[in-house]
Amino acid sequence: MNITVEIQLLLLAIGLYVYDSMLLLYPNEAILATAYNNKWKIKFGYKNTNINGKELFVPNLLFPQRPIFKLLWDYEGKSEDQKTQIDWKIHKEQFNTLSFPILMIAIAQLLIFPYVIFFFLTDISIIITLIFLYASIIISLLLVYNKINIFKISKRKFYFICFECLICPPVAINLARKISLAIPESNEDLLNLSKRILEDHEWNITKNHFITKIEDELQITDENTERYVKMIANRNNLLVEKSI
Repeated sequence: MNITVEIQLLLLAIGLYVYDSMLLLYPNEAILATAYNNKWKIKFGYKNTNINGKELFVPNLLFPQRPIFKLLWDYEGKSEDQKTQIDWKIHKEQFNTLSFPILMIAIAQLLIFPYVIFFFLTDISIIITLIFLYASIIISLLLVYNKINIFKISKRKFYFICFECLICPPVAINLARKISLAIPESNEDLLNLSKRILEDHEWNITKNHFITKIEDELQITDENTERYVKMIANRNNLLVEKSI
């Protein structure tokens, strides 16, 4: 195989993975994600990347096995309803069984396959790599199907994800994210959730992002409206609030 073709195949696989990882978030949407130490982080879209009123967001590409959850928050502030609180730790742990096969999918495509095409290119090595890759994908999909009710995704959505992963293996690296993002949105307000589950230092960083978002929205809101008054009050509460 020509070296140029080999490089193109590798870049294509990486490019498809990165492209499939990208999300567009409204300004009042953000991502609930886990950090390397299993603690929570809130991630916002990148500022100044406005695409049809949405902001670009790319999750951590080095950890495709970690689920991410897209949630909404209210500019005006929303009283915390105890009934809507979710144990997100348990929610996240439902994805633990997917971690290993998803890592195997990533390793097969981004490490083993490049090694084969650059240094050990034979028909049998390609066949073995493809068998390993598709076995990992199929095992992952079966594990998802086994928890389809827990993940609260429809069979139609599941079959569509299966089609994507089998037809275009690079997007299968994002399987955990595809499933977690397909879960119906929680009614729990992300701002209130952030106060509840983030550690002090992380909450202080995240709080500043919320304040900035509110101030951006204030600039395009009529000052003579109730909404404007509520947003001012919400911003002021955040400014004086201490970490909890």
